[in-house]
Amino acid sequence: MPPSVSRADDFLLSALTESSPETPDPDTFLKERFAASSYKVQEVPLETLPEWRIDDRLIHSSGRFFTIEGLSVRTNFGPTSQWSQPIIVQPEIGILGILVKRINGVYHFLMQVKMEPGNTRLVQYAATVQATPSNYQRVHGGRSTPYLEYFLRPTRGRILVDRLLSEHASWYLYKRNRNMIVEIPPDEEVLMREDFAWLTLGQLRRQLARGNVNMNARTVLGCISYGAAGGGLVDDRTADEFQARVIASHSLARSDADLSAAMTWLIDQKELFTLDVRRVGLSELDGWIADGDSIRHHDAAYFRIIGLSVEATSREVGRWWQPMLEPVPGNLVAFVCQRRSGVLQFLVQAMVQPGLTDRLELAATIQLAPGYCRGPQDLPPLVEYLTAPASQVRMESLQSEDGGRFHRADTKHLVIELPEDHPVDAPENYRWMTLGLLNRLVHDGYYVNVEARSLMACLL
Repeated sequence: MPPSVSRADDFLLSALTESSPETPDPDTFLKERFAASSYKVQEVPLETLPEWRIDDRLIHSSGRFFTIEGLSVRTNFGPTSQWSQPIIVQPEIGILGILVKRINGVYHFLMQVKMEPGNTRLVQYAATVQATPSNYQRVHGGRSTPYLEYFLRPTRGRILVDRLLSEHASWYLYKRNRNMIVEIPPDEEVLMREDFAWLTLGQLRRQLARGNVNMNARTVLGCISYGAAGGGLVDDRTADEFQARVIASHSLARSDADLSAAMTWLIDQKELFTLDVRRVGLSELDGWIADGDSIRHHDAAYFRIIGLSVEATSREVGRWWQPMLEPVPGNLVAFVCQRRSGVLQFLVQAMVQPGLTDRLELAATIQLAPGYCRGPQDLPPLVEYLTAPASQVRMESLQSEDGGRFHRADTKHLVIELPEDHPVDAPENYRWMTLGLLNRLVHDGYYVNVEARSLMACLL
């Protein structure tokens, strides 16, 4: 079920609180923590990675963490009906958890400054806990995971959000993470560690706009719903008309009838589109080269799998080696939105991706990966809206993907609001939805993909 109205209003109050004495200057705190540690990230050949071996798959000697395998794909969705590719197989369910506490009557979120080797900027704000079982069971032999006890059963707080959600399904096979927000009582003392800080959602909004919040935190924040009753907060604190429409969109069309109609439509789409995937050896991948240097396409398309040597004094392990997926740059996700009958709605698509557990999920209006486009015939529908005039662009920012698995994977996030009377000719696998309805679907499981959830978080 969606969060209660009172809790949604609590999240709204936090989103409209843009300063806090707990962390007066989040920008400075981030810079100080970055300067307090040293980092070194270097690309190396796959065959030089200690404890990793490559034959028909790339695997760690422990059998844990993840593997790189081959995938053969057949589908009737999109311009390409058959292909093969490498894919990350990580069956472990990781914990992405944020601790929340009411301070001076306002929700504050405990965020950590975390270095990830794949991040272009290296250091960003992350969730309180971001760890797979291999990490928090300390297979790497490093330090323990701070605050983990708040997110393991039985938890030490009240669970506000707890959802198993998909990850990047073009690059992961059946990957899921547990997205959690846990509230602790206002009077409970939390031992503050040096890389952690309490921020309101209003402060996080500014960090999101700057690209300073990592993907794993964004997917948790994308689960939050906001009230519009707000006790006058929308009128008193929201000068931006678009922001007010976003808040209202969060509160509308959450009825069971709307949810049922949307889920019936999604089931219809799952019947319409087919997806057959088969795990194969790396040597069976047509058009791909897998050798001691890297795993790459012979046309330099899509992405490549490389090796990294990493040193970081702020991490649980001071030095390690690992494979990383590096996409062709230029990825983009965009929402097209429009007031329809006076209500802001977002155009979403039912999108098949090879790594999804149930064939397809809702995606943003446009999800574009240049590395997958061999020509104009491969461009997704509605790309013409990417040239909309600046007056229609409501949000634009560059966000990193998971820097623990993806190297220099930056995605442009864009929200475009069309005039209310502008006709939109969308394919049949597209549908208009309010943010309230999208949030209901997020809370009901594998219905909204991670790229769309990231955009939802940026709409804070």
